[in-house]
Amino acid sequence: MMPLRPMAALLQRLVDKIDPHEGRYRMLFERSPLPMWVVDTQTLRFLAVNDAGLRLYEYSRNEFLAMTASEISRGEEIPFRDFLRREGGEVLHGVFRHAKKTGEMIDIEGVGHLVAWRGRPARLVQINDITERLRTQQTLERLNRELELSHERLRALSRRLFEVQEEERRRLARDLHDDVGQALTALKIQLESLARGGAGELAARSRVEECVDTVQHMLERVRQLSLSLRPPQLDDLGLAAALRSHIDRQARVAGLQAHFETEEAPRELPPDTETACFRVAQEAITNVLRHARARNVWVRLFTANGRLAISVRDDGRGFDLDSVRERAANGSSLGLVGMEERMALAGGSFELRSAPGQGTVLLATFPLPATAKERALG
Repeated sequence: MMPLRPMAALLQRLVDKIDPHEGRYRMLFERSPLPMWVVDTQTLRFLAVNDAGLRLYEYSRNEFLAMTASEISRGEEIPFRDFLRREGGEVLHGVFRHAKKTGEMIDIEGVGHLVAWRGRPARLVQINDITERLRTQQTLERLNRELELSHERLRALSRRLFEVQEEERRRLARDLHDDVGQALTALKIQLESLARGGAGELAARSRVEECVDTVQHMLERVRQLSLSLRPPQLDDLGLAAALRSHIDRQARVAGLQAHFETEEAPRELPPDTETACFRVAQEAITNVLRHARARNVWVRLFTANGRLAISVRDDGRGFDLDSVRERAANGSSLGLVGMEERMALAGGSFELRSAPGQGTVLLATFPLPATAKERALG
């Protein structure tokens, strides 16, 4: 690396030869691939500019030499002016935003060398266009922030998943112990009593009927537990039947009007798509029952643009979507995150619209295999 003083002397000789019409130093200035110009540090008027500088700023030579440095540093006149006029130090560095003739803003890195122009202080500035580099850096920073946010959401979702699993296991254990377990114990006692005999025919018949009632009760509880885990209609009759059964059952419990509509939705769907669609609708309906205070819920299963679509709409109190998304990002409300993650895994799209006092509309779409898509479009 050349010491600063010999370098400064070389640059001064270069500047001394820019003004005359001949000289090898002038050729070095003009032919440099880096944009370069010379500016008067007092008036900030441009004194010289090379071809690379003209190409960068898109001015003609006469236009450029008629301007001051302030005209290319829109919005940053003071920092850039201080950079050009600073006294002391042979080499200065700075990063600024400049404007081309078209108004397009660019990010530049400037290296300024203090020189003399016809006895007046001037600064020779080499320009490096770093617009794309900064753009790439900003994009990477944004992607890193989004990735970190995704990791946070994934960690929150994983924690919530474990919590839900444990809650579900506790519920099943409680139901099995308190309901099915007690019913089996009562049935065992009844059967032991029958086995001992000694009772009349009428009493025996009564005990048998009690056993039948107990078994019937257990069958109903097992069926309810099975439905809460996965509706058999989803495997036996398909998505539409499973949705209708679930909606009707939930509406009866909550005391609201359910409206279900299906418009020739494909009968044969991939199991993963059926499950994802059912679970998203299930979560949406659960949210209506828990939070909406609605009188009606409308569920529509249909095809649109060759994709399976489901919408869930209610006439409830609605909510502020931004605040819900903020709580979801913080891990305190994961129903929305769970639906979005399920949609992403299924390759689907997800849209939610709501406002206080205006109800809520959820629309989810899923890709269809080629055969089902052809039938839907046909």
